[in-house]
Order: sequence, then C-alpha cells, then structure tokens
Amino acid sequence: MAFCRKALMKPLATPEASDPTRVSLTTEDVFRAVDRKRDRITTLLCDLIRIPTIVPPGNNYEDMVNYLEPVFQKLGFHTERVVIPEEQIEKIPYPLEGPRTNLVATRNHDKEEAVTIYAHMDVVPIEEPWTKDPFGGVVENDHIYGRGAFDMKSGIAAMIVALEVMDELGLPPHFNIVCTLCTDEELGVYPGIYHLAKEGYVKGHLLNTEFGSQMPIISPGLAGSLEVTVRTKGRSCHSGMNYIGVNAVEAMVPILTELLQLKAEVEQRESAVPIVPFLRSMGAPSDKLTPMFNIDIIRGGTKSNIVPAECELVINRRYIPEEAYSDVVQEIQDAVDRGHAKSKALDVEVSVVDSYRPFKADPESRYSLKMREALKAVHGYQDSDFVVGSAAGSTDMGFVAQALKTDKFIGVGAATLGNMSAHKPDEWVSVDTLTKMAKQLVHYLAL
Repeated sequence: MAFCRKALMKPLATPEASDPTRVSLTTEDVFRAVDRKRDRITTLLCDLIRIPTIVPPGNNYEDMVNYLEPVFQKLGFHTERVVIPEEQIEKIPYPLEGPRTNLVATRNHDKEEAVTIYAHMDVVPIEEPWTKDPFGGVVENDHIYGRGAFDMKSGIAAMIVALEVMDELGLPPHFNIVCTLCTDEELGVYPGIYHLAKEGYVKGHLLNTEFGSQMPIISPGLAGSLEVTVRTKGRSCHSGMNYIGVNAVEAMVPILTELLQLKAEVEQRESAVPIVPFLRSMGAPSDKLTPMFNIDIIRGGTKSNIVPAECELVINRRYIPEEAYSDVVQEIQDAVDRGHAKSKALDVEVSVVDSYRPFKADPESRYSLKMREALKAVHGYQDSDFVVGSAAGSTDMGFVAQALKTDKFIGVGAATLGNMSAHKPDEWVSVDTLTKMAKQLVHYLAL
C-alpha cells in the first residue's frame, strides 16, 4: 500500500466524500475535532490514573480492563482478555498479586495489512514524596498529575480519543487495527506483549504509544537490560576475633575489582545505533549507543562488632543490539570467577534476571517516514529538523523483536524538552501534549 503526503488543507477521502451535502474535511478540520475532545481526553486520563496499577504487585489489571473493554466495544472492536499462564508468571522474580490480564481489541477494516497499537497498563511505585495525590488524577493549569500521567497512560488516552475521532468523522483507517493493552512492561522478564507476540496476537507493524516523543526524533532502537546479583558467603564471628571467621564484605573486594575492570572494557564498545545528539552535551561518551555497566547496590553486615557472613552486590547491565545476551552473562560470570580465585569467600552465588532485550527499529521504513509526516503536520516541523538517535533505555519491544524477527517499530510519545517526568514525583503531562499525541495518531492511521 502506497502512502502519500497531504497538505494541511487538502480535502480528505472519506466515505461521505461523494455526498454533495457534505462539506469536505481537511486535516485542519480533523485536528479541530481532536481539540474539541480536550475535556474527554482529560477525563479519560484522570480515570485511568485513579486505577492504581503499580508493579509490583500489579493486582489491579482486571479493574483497568473492566474500564477499558467497554470503551473499545462501543467503537466496534472485538475484545479478548488474554491472561498470562501461571508458569510464565513464575519466571518474574518480584512479589506479584492477581492475574496478569491483557486486553486485545481488534477491528477489521478490510485492509491489506494491519497495525498493532501498543500501550502498557502498569506504572512504577511511588518512592519520593509527592505534592499531589499520585492516584488522584489532579488537574491544575492544563497539567494532569499522577503516576502514569506521562508513562504511559497518556498513550492509552491518546489512542482512544484518536479512534473516537476517526469513528465520529467516518475516517476509514489505512489498516486493520489491533490494540493491545498490556501487563508488566515496568518489570520486564515476561511482559504481556511478549506473550501476545508469541501467541499470534500481534499483527503487522507495531505502533508503540510510548516509543516516541513530540520532538523531531526518530529512535532506531534501544538497549537491552539485565540484572546480576553476586553474593559472597563467609562465616560470622566476633569482630574481636576476626581470625575465626570469614568476612564476606572483604571477600567481595577482589570480585568487585574484576567487575570494575570489566566495566572499563565494556563501556568502550559502540553500537552502530546513533544516540540523540544532545546527549553528547550531557556527557555521553560517544555519538553511538554504548553499553552501560553499573554497580548499583552493595550491602553486607548487620552490626560493626560482627564479622559479616554475607555480602550482596547488584549490577545493572545495559547492552547494545550487537551484544548477545549469553555473551554478556558469560563475561560477568568469568569476571566473578577470576575474583573468586583471589577471594577468601567460602562460596559465591550468581543469579541473573533477563529484564529486557535490545532491538533495532528501521528509521527509514515507510511506516517511520509516514510517522514523520504526522509529526510535521501536528508541529510544523521540516524534514531538516529530524534526527535519528537513541539512548540506553530499555523496553519490552525487544521481546517482540525476538519473537517476530522484525524491526518495524514506530512510536508516539509524551516526551518534550520541557517534560520528561516519567518515574519522578509529581509526574505530569499537559492536555496540549495529549491532544497532539491524538492528532499524530489520527494523521498516521487515517490521513
């Protein structure tokens, strides 16, 4: 199917275009229709924020699906609840509660190809104090505050309003549409979209309502992420007679030394994937995506007059698409083994959590080029404004890429230069950004 660019005021080809009593719609008309739904998109997002889908434990997914399913059914979508099997849930090493219920909403428009529109329903916990109620859906000065306002219930609200505008205006989409509202993206390991991809629910290319921004930036992919926990075992005793014990904290030092040497080696590597240019001014070591090796947690001992019997160290490793998961794990194990050989530890345990896989997205696919046209229509960008770049963040799209062997990912997102509040206290999004996201989706899907 060929995509064509449309000038802002060019009449749209709608089913009613042949009706002489109907005034032809323009892109401007469609965008005004989105603007008229500002109250709707605000109410919708506030309602979603008020359903606390924190992971862990993630025990309110069914409440979210109970709210969303009738909305899609009213728009003529066939809906199906897909629950993650228990044997897969057991792979996720976090304290979980309740069924992992995903919603798949499908509408066939008799088109040659499909698009799967993705959003995740879960949000991260509250850590630092907030000045707003994190689950109150507070609206102040055109800003909506709450956990998930930015990441990423904004994507769900924009998706629904875009579909409602298309339905109200009678705008036929270019694609058969599959909407997936998914579990456990913030946990990784076995997120809902991975299961849906493996079970055949993901059709066509994938439009992620988080994998993007309102800036002229096209992402060519993201890093993978894994977590490694190293535990040294010693023998406790009185600190005044340390010679009869084995200090597990001190026994970790040779292992830590080897890991830091590995960190220096790892972080010299580069991907073919470029980073967003402004990250260089923030200290990024290269204009290419590079691995990250972080010693993030170290703990051991309970009291200063007791020789500690155990020490734990946690590594977060971000790895580039050119690195293989098995190689990344093996080189960490090898460094631990070298350190263990120099250590007095009685035993060393290593455990790995495979959180997210890296992936590449084709920035020159016809889908990506069409999404650029949508951003241009909404924001007035020129071709020369666009940059292709990434960062070492991670998402569950890597599992989809692994399952389906695809690089056809595009995105819409809430990020702007003035707002990157994901996971922060007083997380927020503006109503203006929400409407722009909805316009971008309508333009991509139907104009």
